[in-house]
Amino acid sequence: MNEKRGIQLRIGIVGTGRTIGVASDHLKGIQAVPEWELAAVYDIVMENAELWVNQHGLSKEVICESLEELMGKVDAVTICTDNRSHGAIAREAFKHNLPVLCEKPLSINYEESLKLAEEAELAGVVNYMGMQYRYHPYAQLIKEQIDQGELGEVFSYRHKIGGGRIGNPNVGLEWRMKKETSGAGAIADFGIHQIDLLKYFLEEQFGPIREVQAELGTYIEKRQVNEQEVGEVTNDDLSVMILRMTNGALVTLNNSRLLPQEGDGLEIVGTKAALSMDQEGRVFLRKRKDDNSWAAEKEMLEFQEKHKFPGLARGRQYQEFYEAITEGKAYKLSFAYAAEAARIIDAGLESSQSGKRIHVSK
Repeated sequence: MNEKRGIQLRIGIVGTGRTIGVASDHLKGIQAVPEWELAAVYDIVMENAELWVNQHGLSKEVICESLEELMGKVDAVTICTDNRSHGAIAREAFKHNLPVLCEKPLSINYEESLKLAEEAELAGVVNYMGMQYRYHPYAQLIKEQIDQGELGEVFSYRHKIGGGRIGNPNVGLEWRMKKETSGAGAIADFGIHQIDLLKYFLEEQFGPIREVQAELGTYIEKRQVNEQEVGEVTNDDLSVMILRMTNGALVTLNNSRLLPQEGDGLEIVGTKAALSMDQEGRVFLRKRKDDNSWAAEKEMLEFQEKHKFPGLARGRQYQEFYEAITEGKAYKLSFAYAAEAARIIDAGLESSQSGKRIHVSK
């Protein structure tokens, strides 16, 4: 905690939900920065907001009956709703000249994301994305190793992440399983984080993503809506992407809503050494020997305090959001950045539909 506090700002959360707890994750980030005060909460289902407030021991006075009421009580807004509604809520915030922190992905596709990015620029307000993986300790340590040249020229990168909850076919139909409310499925839900990490780790040294190929699949095609009704899943629950960076590095990204966590992790290989991160978040380095063969043993790298942030990844995001608002500090994770990431996701969708490699270099 800071001994000396800065300007106190009030923030409101739009969308509490009742399944995976994204709003709860944001609350932890807000509470990690003493300059933020959670002043308002709104959900289109009042019962959801009431349950969420009770769950976190908050005062019921923060619950708002309308989005307009919330906008009038805060200095900034966090959006945790379905992907399709991000735009409408952000635009209301722009009208009130309020900074916005939006959950990923920014919208249902690249076209809509680009529109929002342009409107945010015109509005002149801080517009920040909740793409927090780069602020986990493992990501900070990996970025440091790459920037120090420990790997040499990177030529191979593979990453598998996902969530197993929806792998249970008895989980009912949710907004995230429908194209009209979510846009793409796993390829956007988890793939957006993969694209962010890829860009964060490699783009500065080895150039932007040049080509995209992908295959998408939906393996649980129907789910219960209620006791009587079954609905269709209209977006992907598993995808594989193959990308090339400008320097020729080959990238494979596997993202899933179905698979167990076994095998989750990251591997980055260069001409001098290889880094790997396992499903526990541990980071290992395997160097080449003098004869250029791989060393028999790998070294587990230790995290230092500089790799960790108060409130973890979300805490770092809310500190950065605060400093952008109060001090005008530059930030990378803007709506424009999110739109560029969405362009890669849309290229993956196009590739899967056409069976062709998509060139994305500008």
